[in-house]
Amino acid sequence: MRVPVQVHFDEADPRGVLFFGRILTLAHRLFEEHVVPRLVTRWEDWFASEELAVPIRHAEASFSRPMRPGVQHAAEIEVAEVGATSFTVRTRFLEAAEGTRVCAETRVTHVFVEGRTWAKREIPPEIRARLESLRAGTTATPAAPSGISPGPSGESSPPPRAA
Repeated sequence: MRVPVQVHFDEADPRGVLFFGRILTLAHRLFEEHVVPRLVTRWEDWFASEELAVPIRHAEASFSRPMRPGVQHAAEIEVAEVGATSFTVRTRFLEAAEGTRVCAETRVTHVFVEGRTWAKREIPPEIRARLESLRAGTTATPAAPSGISPGPSGESSPPPRAA
Protein backbone atom coordinates (compact mmCIF):
# COMPACT_ATOMS: atom_id res chain seq x y z
CA MET A 1 0.00 0.00 0.00
CA ARG A 2 1.17 3.52 -0.71
CA VAL A 3 0.44 6.35 1.73
CA PRO A 4 1.54 10.00 2.10
CA VAL A 5 4.25 10.84 4.64
CA GLN A 6 4.89 14.17 6.29
CA VAL A 7 8.33 15.02 7.68
CA HIS A 8 7.81 17.65 10.37
CA PHE A 9 10.15 20.56 11.12
CA ASP A 10 10.99 19.20 14.60
CA GLU A 11 12.14 15.88 13.09
CA ALA A 12 14.97 17.46 11.10
CA ASP A 13 18.57 18.10 12.05
CA PRO A 14 20.19 21.58 11.80
CA ARG A 15 20.81 21.00 8.04
CA GLY A 16 17.08 20.49 7.44
CA VAL A 17 17.31 16.74 6.85
CA LEU A 18 15.26 14.13 8.68
CA PHE A 19 17.32 13.03 11.69
CA PHE A 20 18.38 9.43 11.03
CA GLY A 21 16.82 8.06 14.23
CA ARG A 22 13.39 9.35 13.23
CA ILE A 23 13.02 7.03 10.24
CA LEU A 24 12.09 4.11 12.50
CA THR A 25 9.59 6.33 14.31
CA LEU A 26 7.98 7.19 10.97
CA ALA A 27 7.96 3.53 9.90
CA HIS A 28 6.35 2.44 13.16
CA ARG A 29 3.74 5.20 13.01
CA LEU A 30 2.78 4.05 9.51
CA PHE A 31 2.68 0.42 10.69
CA GLU A 32 0.39 1.39 13.57
CA GLU A 33 -1.90 3.50 11.36
CA HIS A 34 -2.09 1.35 8.22
CA VAL A 35 -1.15 -2.25 9.02
CA VAL A 36 -2.37 -2.95 12.56
CA PRO A 37 -6.02 -2.04 11.70
CA ARG A 38 -5.88 -4.67 8.95
CA LEU A 39 -4.66 -7.32 11.40
CA VAL A 40 -6.90 -6.82 14.46
CA THR A 41 -10.16 -5.06 15.25
CA ARG A 42 -8.94 -2.85 18.06
CA TRP A 43 -5.62 -1.16 18.78
CA GLU A 44 -5.66 -2.78 22.24
CA ASP A 45 -5.79 -6.26 20.70
CA TRP A 46 -2.30 -5.64 19.28
CA PHE A 47 -0.59 -3.33 21.75
CA ALA A 48 -2.24 -4.12 25.09
CA SER A 49 -3.25 -7.78 24.99
CA GLU A 50 -2.44 -9.79 28.11
CA GLU A 51 -2.38 -13.02 26.10
CA LEU A 52 -0.30 -11.96 23.12
CA ALA A 53 2.65 -9.65 22.56
CA VAL A 54 4.38 -8.81 19.29
CA PRO A 55 7.68 -7.10 20.15
CA ILE A 56 10.22 -5.98 17.59
CA ARG A 57 13.07 -8.45 17.25
CA HIS A 58 15.12 -6.61 14.63
CA ALA A 59 15.03 -3.20 12.92
CA GLU A 60 17.25 -1.73 10.25
CA ALA A 61 17.28 1.30 7.98
CA SER A 62 19.09 2.25 4.80
CA PHE A 63 19.31 5.79 3.44
CA SER A 64 19.67 6.88 -0.20
CA ARG A 65 18.51 10.51 -0.35
CA PRO A 66 17.72 13.18 2.25
CA MET A 67 14.15 13.57 3.45
CA ARG A 68 13.28 17.17 4.24
CA PRO A 69 10.33 18.94 5.89
CA GLY A 70 8.10 20.67 3.34
CA VAL A 71 8.86 18.11 0.61
CA GLN A 72 6.07 15.71 -0.31
CA HIS A 73 6.97 12.10 0.48
CA ALA A 74 5.16 8.81 0.18
CA ALA A 75 5.72 5.41 1.74
CA GLU A 76 5.16 1.96 0.33
CA ILE A 77 4.40 -0.48 3.15
CA GLU A 78 4.38 -4.22 2.61
CA VAL A 79 4.80 -7.42 4.52
CA ALA A 80 8.06 -8.76 3.10
CA GLU A 81 8.22 -12.11 4.92
CA VAL A 82 5.97 -14.29 7.08
CA GLY A 83 7.53 -17.09 9.15
CA ALA A 84 6.16 -19.48 11.74
CA THR A 85 6.49 -17.04 14.67
CA SER A 86 7.55 -13.75 13.07
CA PHE A 87 7.01 -11.41 10.13
CA THR A 88 8.94 -8.56 8.54
CA VAL A 89 7.49 -5.27 7.30
CA ARG A 90 9.38 -3.27 4.68
CA THR A 91 8.67 0.43 4.31
CA ARG A 92 10.15 2.35 1.39
CA PHE A 93 10.12 6.14 1.69
CA LEU A 94 9.92 7.94 -1.66
CA GLU A 95 10.02 11.49 -2.98
CA ALA A 96 6.37 11.86 -3.97
CA ALA A 97 7.08 14.20 -6.90
CA GLU A 98 9.50 11.69 -8.41
CA GLY A 99 7.39 8.65 -7.55
CA THR A 100 10.16 6.09 -7.55
CA ARG A 101 13.18 7.84 -6.08
CA VAL A 102 13.84 5.97 -2.85
CA CYS A 103 14.99 8.13 0.07
CA ALA A 104 15.11 5.44 2.74
CA GLU A 105 13.98 1.92 3.49
CA THR A 106 13.28 0.19 6.78
CA ARG A 107 12.84 -3.49 7.58
CA VAL A 108 11.30 -4.33 10.94
CA THR A 109 10.80 -7.89 12.19
CA HIS A 110 8.12 -8.58 14.80
CA VAL A 111 7.92 -11.85 16.74
CA PHE A 112 4.82 -13.33 18.38
CA VAL A 113 5.19 -14.30 22.05
CA GLU A 114 2.92 -15.33 24.91
CA GLY A 115 1.85 -12.20 26.78
CA ARG A 116 2.66 -13.50 30.25
CA THR A 117 5.80 -15.58 29.67
CA TRP A 118 7.27 -14.01 26.53
CA ALA A 119 7.81 -17.50 25.12
CA LYS A 120 7.73 -17.60 21.31
CA ARG A 121 4.47 -18.77 19.80
CA GLU A 122 3.04 -19.45 16.36
CA ILE A 123 1.32 -16.60 14.56
CA PRO A 124 -2.44 -17.02 15.16
CA PRO A 125 -4.09 -18.36 11.95
CA GLU A 126 -6.47 -15.41 11.50
CA ILE A 127 -3.60 -12.90 11.75
CA ARG A 128 -1.36 -15.09 9.53
CA ALA A 129 -4.00 -15.01 6.78
CA ARG A 130 -4.17 -11.22 6.97
CA LEU A 131 -0.37 -10.90 6.96
CA GLU A 132 -0.19 -13.15 3.90
CA SER A 133 -2.75 -10.96 2.13
CA LEU A 134 -0.51 -7.91 2.78
CA ARG A 135 2.59 -9.70 1.53
CA ALA A 136 4.68 -8.22 -1.27
CA GLY A 137 3.32 -9.22 -4.67
CA THR A 138 -0.06 -10.30 -3.29
CA THR A 139 -3.07 -8.72 -4.94
CA ALA A 140 -5.69 -10.06 -2.53
CA THR A 141 -7.50 -7.60 -0.32
CA PRO A 142 -7.12 -8.46 3.37
CA ALA A 143 -10.27 -9.56 5.13
CA ALA A 144 -11.60 -7.07 7.63
CA PRO A 145 -11.00 -8.09 11.24
CA SER A 146 -14.05 -9.88 12.61
CA GLY A 147 -13.89 -8.74 16.22
CA ILE A 148 -12.17 -11.96 17.21
CA SER A 149 -8.87 -11.79 19.07
CA PRO A 150 -6.26 -14.53 19.14
CA GLY A 151 -6.38 -16.56 22.35
CA PRO A 152 -3.35 -17.91 24.19
CA SER A 153 -3.30 -21.14 22.17
CA GLY A 154 -3.62 -19.32 18.87
CA GLU A 155 -7.33 -20.13 18.67
CA SER A 156 -9.84 -17.36 18.33
CA SER A 157 -11.70 -16.00 21.31
CA PRO A 158 -13.90 -12.94 21.78
CA PRO A 159 -12.05 -9.70 22.47
CA PRO A 160 -12.02 -8.44 26.06
CA ARG A 161 -14.78 -6.02 26.96
CA ALA A 162 -13.97 -2.39 27.49
CA ALA A 163 -14.05 -1.24 31.11
